Parts: sequence; structure tokens; C-alpha cells
Amino acid sequence: MCDYAQREYKCGHFRWIASRWCLDYTMSQKRCPPNVVYFEVRPSCLRALNPCGECLAKTNQVPWESMIRRPENRTRN
Repeated sequence: MCDYAQREYKCGHFRWIASRWCLDYTMSQKRCPPNVVYFEVRPSCLRALNPCGECLAKTNQVPWESMIRRPENRTRN
């Protein structure tokens, strides 16, 4: 089985990060059930230097996006 580290964020999101791939995976590229050998807790999600991916996408929105007028979807004749 492959060894994983479980990273948990304050927002409730968590990720599994591979720390060592097993021989079966290196030969077949098929993932086996994770074997969590290390737990890591990130204390703050939104204000940390490394927020989780979902929260990072939410915070990187363009602030003026709501002011941009986009053309409506037009169908071709």
C-alpha cells in the first residue's frame, strides 16, 4: 500500500498527499487504498500562506467581475 500524509485545514477541508508510492503503483499506475502514516493540521485556512485549493480559488476572484457586462449567449442562424 502507498503511504499518505493527511493534511487537514481549519475550514474542514482535508487532502491526502502521497509520501511514498508502493511498487504496485509504480508498475501499474493504479492507486491502492491509502495508508495514512502522518497527520498534519493547518491552523488557519483563509488567511494562511498555504490555504486549501478550494478556499484559494474563492479568495482569488477578481473584485470587479460583477461590474463587467458580458454579452448574452447568441445562437447562430
